[in-house]
Amino acid sequence: MQDLVIYGAGGLGREVGAYLRAADPDGRKWNFLGFIDDGKPADTRVGQAKVLGDRTRLISRTKPTAVVMGLAAPAAKASLYAELSQNPHLTFPILVHPLAHVETSAFLGAGTVIAPYCSVSVDAALGLCSFFNVGAQIGHDSVLGDFGSVMPHVDISGNVTIGTRALIGAGAKILQGLSIGADVTVGIGSVVLKDVPDRCTVMGYPARVVKKGEEA
Repeated sequence: MQDLVIYGAGGLGREVGAYLRAADPDGRKWNFLGFIDDGKPADTRVGQAKVLGDRTRLISRTKPTAVVMGLAAPAAKASLYAELSQNPHLTFPILVHPLAHVETSAFLGAGTVIAPYCSVSVDAALGLCSFFNVGAQIGHDSVLGDFGSVMPHVDISGNVTIGTRALIGAGAKILQGLSIGADVTVGIGSVVLKDVPDRCTVMGYPARVVKKGEEA
């Protein structure tokens, strides 16, 4: 049984804690120590657990410890992973809720978190520290880049390629065969019917670029 912490003690972190309890109800696989959070004092109670401290607790840790990210912001996840992965004692496990469906031919990168009622189809691939929120689905042969976050009830069709650090808003739909760039945000409820370039925000039905470049 390995020690495990959840990074982020906000609402999403608490939800990830619920996924952990569902996936390991007897606590036989993981020894859940508590939360790491840079914005809450150590010993703050979070449900039945507590905040252990900030990221310095992990940077200096010398005991093997699994870290699950309870964060949705793609850029924050990427920065955090780059920092924490320098510590050879830290690992990033895959956490899949038992009510999610993941095909055996799908690939899940280290640190992936999948919520209940999600569907990951045949030969789909999710990159490092991907997050799939409740009811999201991704079709056959589609790819989500590292640190991507897919919000509730998103429908990504087959043969879609999504770049790194993408954020797909709740209820969005992406047509099959499209290419979505890196550092892209797809707004809530948007319907994407054509390719999207890097570093922009798209919204609407059909989705149109509303922000470009560094403003995204």
